[in-house]
Amino acid sequence: MSTLHPATPSADGPSAARSAAERITEAARRLVRSEDLEEALSVAAASIGEVLGGEAVLRVSTSQHDLYAGASGPVPLSALGPALRGALEASRSDDSLVVLVSTGEHALCRVCVPVVTAPSRGPVELTFAELLLHSLVQAVDRIVTVDRFRQSEANLERAVESHRLVGQAMGILIERHRIVSEEAFDILRRTSQDHNVKLREVAQRVIESGSEPSDVV
Repeated sequence: MSTLHPATPSADGPSAARSAAERITEAARRLVRSEDLEEALSVAAASIGEVLGGEAVLRVSTSQHDLYAGASGPVPLSALGPALRGALEASRSDDSLVVLVSTGEHALCRVCVPVVTAPSRGPVELTFAELLLHSLVQAVDRIVTVDRFRQSEANLERAVESHRLVGQAMGILIERHRIVSEEAFDILRRTSQDHNVKLREVAQRVIESGSEPSDVV
């Protein structure tokens, strides 16, 4: 089951729709092939954000874990602003966010994209984003099923460990620079994106070296 909010008229035309269709097809293929939960979350967040023209944040809930991720990888809940947290936790939402929801056998996925960074998108783009989210749900269901069949949760545990590392690195930056959680996470995220290094790797290097993120990549 999926819901979407809000929907606005499309103004991009057939060529933009075809381009978006190509992007969603390639992203869906990557999700179908993905055997790694963290990779699947990043692919889905990046693709949905591209389709809607904003920075997407995902929440994936399974029976064992509750994970948050963006295009760069895991995102600690404390790094998100109140509006995003409320929408991802389904406690509240408003017209400042595009919110999509999809459920599967083992997982419930929500994605939020702030409309302040996302231009108005029509039903075609929203449908593409919804299909990507549904593909993510199917990927998570498959990954969880495979993990259970193998009697191993190593894949999920690695994603949880990534959250722990990012949170610990954020704590170092917060204490050192007297900044808030959102600012600390933004420093790590920008370093990850600028140097094409996984967010988890940046966090681990900061923890191990005690250096600034820009000095460890």
